[in-house]
Amino acid sequence: AARRGVSEAEPRRGDAIVIEELRLDPDNVQAFVNGESAELTPTEFRLVYTLAREQGRVLTRDELLQRVWGRRASHRDRTVDVFVRKLREKIDRQAPRHTFIHTRYGVGYKLEALPKT
Repeated sequence: AARRGVSEAEPRRGDAIVIEELRLDPDNVQAFVNGESAELTPTEFRLVYTLAREQGRVLTRDELLQRVWGRRASHRDRTVDVFVRKLREKIDRQAPRHTFIHTRYGVGYKLEALPKT
């Protein structure tokens, strides 16, 4: 039987990721913060899941565009920045104890649970 290819950003069923109060559920394509749904769009979920699979490692905008959207960055492409802002609104603002989405200026983004101050 032929195997269907699974792209890097496409979560495999059952590979839930839990980082502190953030739970990513690929079966339902949804993120939960402190048990409550973050109500992410499928694209927002693919972005946060991609970051979570590389937890603590900075991913460049170009890497994220390739993995999540399947394309290369064009001049002044703000797609990743716009979606990161949406994730911060839906995840970091809801999380009581940690911030998860972090910017490495001039490089890209990473997901890491850091205590809120």
